[in-house]
Amino acid sequence: MKNRVIMLSRSALVLAVVLTVTACYTPPDEIPDGLSQMEFFQRAQTAADQGRWETALLYYNELIERFPDDRAAQIEARYEIAFISYKQGEYEEAQVLFENIIAEYDADQGRGLPEWPRVLSLRLLTTIDERLHS
Repeated sequence: MKNRVIMLSRSALVLAVVLTVTACYTPPDEIPDGLSQMEFFQRAQTAADQGRWETALLYYNELIERFPDDRAAQIEARYEIAFISYKQGEYEEAQVLFENIIAEYDADQGRGLPEWPRVLSLRLLTTIDERLHS
């Protein structure tokens, strides 16, 4: 009887841990108002670092919606979205997204845009090309 109680207690503990971990991986239903761009990027990056891709994408896409006039933030968020596709092995989708980023730089010589998304996009396009054609 004592062993059965211990097994049930362990089972309950395991179930509680699983439910807690699972709850951590669900994206928020609503993103709070008033977040700064930096807070959007921080929350998205934390989610991405934890492999919570849907939550990261939610934050990056919402940042794009809420800050339409900030071209630098837009291109950085779009790069991060493309990079998530790449990390998930969705190479064709990532390729299109990275090519769109490069096209935006080419359209107006990247005026006012940070250089790093262009540089990294070009590097990853090379890597994707090698993976798709090897």
